Amino acid sequence: MFIKNLSFALFLCIFTILQACNTTKNYDELRDGDLLFIVGKSKSEQNDAIKKSTSKKDEIPFSHVGIVKFVDKDVYVIEATTSDGIIQTLLYEFMQKAERRKRKPLVAVGRLKPEYQYIIPLAVEKAGDQLGRPYDYAYEEGNDAFYCTELVRFTYLDSLRNPIFPALAMTFKNKETGETEAYWKKHFAGLQLEIPEGKPGTNPVDMFKSPVIDIVHEYY
Repeated sequence: MFIKNLSFALFLCIFTILQACNTTKNYDELRDGDLLFIVGKSKSEQNDAIKKSTSKKDEIPFSHVGIVKFVDKDVYVIEATTSDGIIQTLLYEFMQKAERRKRKPLVAVGRLKPEYQYIIPLAVEKAGDQLGRPYDYAYEEGNDAFYCTELVRFTYLDSLRNPIFPALAMTFKNKETGETEAYWKKHFAGLQLEIPEGKPGTNPVDMFKSPVIDIVHEYY
């Protein structure tokens, strides 16, 4: 029995190491300031509502984005999370949040085009300065909180201190039915706010298609 349990433990250890290698084998593909677009595997109502209100059936339903930051030999992702606000997460842990297709994480790497590369050092520094700030449940620009793409939008600034990612009209309606998702009705009612339909904002699917970035790698 002891040998059987030991063998199983060794199997789990080897499996975990292989999984880690599989999801981090492209560390050398990443650079400071890259954007990681992810299809979250969370089964939460919010994650589902984000996917349905920002992507169509023929699109990959990216629901989250984070900012790559290198610290010595470690790779981190600065991200806005509903549970902990703005945090810095190890890359491996970030990748574990992704839905998988054929055992590969649904994560894509966006990189600023050459003409915007000069902004990266200040962008990453500015994003790091936001650590500890709360998540923006109101999805409202101009407050002291951030949702994931809002964090990117207001830290990636050009030489005139203007966002290189323009705001778009937000929608909280299902892309297929045209009806407002029930989750959003409940969410904003709980905050005693009107749904900010049409107000300026951003989302991972539209940012993924932005002309200011190139998609340089896909993990799936």
